[in-house]
Amino acid sequence: MSHERFYSRVNGPTLYRVNAVRWLDEVAPRHLAGGGDPRHVTEYLLASGWSNHSVPGYPHVLLESPDRRLHFTLEPEEDEFMSSRRVHPAQGHAWSAQFGIHTPVEIIAGFTDAVNSAGPRPEEAELWRLAASRGWTMRLAGRERAALSPDETAYLSRESSLAETPIHRWAVQVSVPLSEKRHRWIWNASIDEAAPPAALTGFIDALTDPTPLLRSEGQEPRHAFGFLDSRRSFVTPEQHRMQHLRRLEAAQRTGTNAPAPAPPLPRPARHKRHR
Repeated sequence: MSHERFYSRVNGPTLYRVNAVRWLDEVAPRHLAGGGDPRHVTEYLLASGWSNHSVPGYPHVLLESPDRRLHFTLEPEEDEFMSSRRVHPAQGHAWSAQFGIHTPVEIIAGFTDAVNSAGPRPEEAELWRLAASRGWTMRLAGRERAALSPDETAYLSRESSLAETPIHRWAVQVSVPLSEKRHRWIWNASIDEAAPPAALTGFIDALTDPTPLLRSEGQEPRHAFGFLDSRRSFVTPEQHRMQHLRRLEAAQRTGTNAPAPAPPLPRPARHKRHR
C-alpha cells in the first residue's frame, strides 16, 4: 500500500522522508521529551516476529508475540490520563504494563525490547541502586520506597494494593510545576511486579538513563516548555534513520527481543537552547 503521496506523519520524518527535516535535537531530561515515533516500538516487535492483528479503518495497533502468549495494544484514548499503550498476557490477568500517550517510546522500548528475554528476577534493592547511581533521590512513600528524578519532575515508586494478597507494581508519575501547589500532569506508567523481570529492569534502566533523546526540530512537547534542555545534535536525520534500520536488522537476525546496542550520541557544545 502506497502512502508517500499522503500528507501524514506516517511518511516521516524519522523513518522515511528524512530530507524534510533539517536537523535533530538532543532533548533532556528524556522523560519530558514527548512520545516520539511509535514505530520505534512497533517495528522492532514486528521485526522480532510479532504478528499484526490491527483492524483496517480503526486507529489502533494490535500485535501478538510469536508464541501467542503476549499482546501489545496501541490505541488512542479520549481521556489522555488513561493508558494508550499496554502489554499483557493474551490469556489471564497475571500482570500488565501500561503507558500514557506522552511516555517516550524509547522508555517503553526498554520494556518491550526485553519482554521475551529470560533472566533472574532482580532484587528490589538493585533497581533502587540503579536509579540512585544516576542521580535520582531516594524517598519514602508511606511504607514504600520511591525515587525522584534529578530535575524533580519524575517520580518512581513501588506500590502495593490493599488486597489480602497484596499486588506490587512499579509506577511512574511525570509532571511539571505550574505554581507552588499546582502541577501539570504529563504522563504516568505502571508495571506489575509479576511482569517479566528483564522487561521491568529494562524499563527502569531506560527511564533513569541520563542520555538525551533525539527529536526532530520543533517536535519538543509544548507541555514541557521551560523544563527542557535542547541542543542541536551532530546526528543527522539520515544517520538516525540508519540506526533504526540496523536495530530492526538485529532483531530479525536474532529472532528475539534482545535490544541491539546503539552507539553513544555525541554531545554538541553549541546551539544550546533552553525551552
